[in-house]
Amino acid sequence: MKKSVKKTVIAVMLIVAGVGFLIYKGISETGVYYLTVNEVIAADPESFNDRGIRVSGKVVEGSTNYNQRDLLLTFTVRDLDDETKTMKVTYTGVVPDAFKPDVEVILEGSYDRESNTFSATTLLAKCPSKYKTEETGEKE
Repeated sequence: MKKSVKKTVIAVMLIVAGVGFLIYKGISETGVYYLTVNEVIAADPESFNDRGIRVSGKVVEGSTNYNQRDLLLTFTVRDLDDETKTMKVTYTGVVPDAFKPDVEVILEGSYDRESNTFSATTLLAKCPSKYKTEETGEKE
């Protein structure tokens, strides 16, 4: 094998290894667990210390309190399957337009078991009414 071919092979191997390392680091640093409210409450919070948590739940009616001056939103979210499992949520930032009571939300952040409070850094509200088919009541 010629000397220039060896250099090319080594350079390609280094580039492939570097790209692979960057992909691995990117995935490991931005990866989060996707859990339900019930799973977050039941899980050991120590296991999520190095990674964030993404939680799906439904906003409890009458639990929303928004301070527009400080952009501080507090509310309670419940599990989609078990309505008895709830946790408090604090979020600082602009509230999405689709956010309202009894809407499904996805939260990213960290959970404090002692206070049963989830500190959200990201708040996404689902709007199922936009994508529902209209029911006409007619059967074919």
